[in-house]
Amino acid sequence: MPDRKRYPEVAHSYIMELKYLTAKDTQDKADQQWEEAAGQLCHYAQDRKVAVMAQGTQLHLIRMQMRGTELMRVEEEPLPPTTSFAPTAAQCP
Repeated sequence: MPDRKRYPEVAHSYIMELKYLTAKDTQDKADQQWEEAAGQLCHYAQDRKVAVMAQGTQLHLIRMQMRGTELMRVEEEPLPPTTSFAPTAAQCP
């Protein structure tokens, strides 16, 4: 999250969820972990502290998955609905 007092020109905020797999992990585990990361990002984005810290910036939600030292996937998630700070099952996976 940006320090807007020191750097008022900052226009973007990022939350990144990084997931690791071992070389022996299955594709099923990779897929499960990938979906888990989407849910976690959704919940983080709706936290009140994040709303305060990211105020005045464009919030980006990034999920990444590594297998050993290799980047397997990276994706920017859409922002969840902002009608409430308490995510529901319908809002977050």
